[in-house]
Amino acid sequence: MTLTLATAHPIRVFVVDIDGCLAAIGHVDFDLPALDRIAALNRASGDDPTVPTVSFVTGRPHGYIDAMTQALATRVAVSFENGAGLATRHPYRAWLASGIEGALDHLHRLEALVNERPEMFLQPGKVASASVFPIEATFDPGPLMADLRAIIDEHELDLVLDPSNECVNVLLPGVDKESGLSWLCEELGVAPGEMAGIGDSAGDIGWLRRCGVSFAPGNASAEVRDAVTHALDDDDVAATLTAYEALVRANRALG
Repeated sequence: MTLTLATAHPIRVFVVDIDGCLAAIGHVDFDLPALDRIAALNRASGDDPTVPTVSFVTGRPHGYIDAMTQALATRVAVSFENGAGLATRHPYRAWLASGIEGALDHLHRLEALVNERPEMFLQPGKVASASVFPIEATFDPGPLMADLRAIIDEHELDLVLDPSNECVNVLLPGVDKESGLSWLCEELGVAPGEMAGIGDSAGDIGWLRRCGVSFAPGNASAEVRDAVTHALDDDDVAATLTAYEALVRANRALG
């Protein structure tokens, strides 16, 4: 689809969630031609100020986001693990939010308890959040949420549950994608209104509402589609490419 946008001022940064926006849900193959087009536009942003640069706000761990920055030619800071950390590729660096050391003890206790449960498992690689998946292939967040809530209550753990399309994320209090966006804005020196964002799940609503322009792909939940400025028909990466190309056209229309 072709999307026409009218913006009051240029959009400088396009912030993208990964799962459901660049990678289709279900761990299917990447759409490499679409990703290559996004990477080509992002490379052009280095010389063309009408092309927003690409950053990420994602729940994925650093190792995954590090690979995505290389694949999509991202040169600026990115947010990982639901706002718990920032990373850059040049210089190569990753760091966690300050003041979370005490809360990490609660997270590590939960991880040890999850590892004792045969019906669930932890996504490897995370250091300041957790993603808990059910062993059963068919995902219904209700029972898994209830089990995790029971563990948290029984052991008096100060943690936040955030269900997504395929798992339940366990977050530190006060640390989420919205706080990650605020931190990212400070790092980049860009106001939220100068950003566009795209996301697909409930955990994305807070930070998407802060962006000057926001998008939801066709596969996004109804509550996300109701919260954004533009709900798209295309799914995942096709929607992200549609949005990116529309942002470039809108910037160029401003002159």
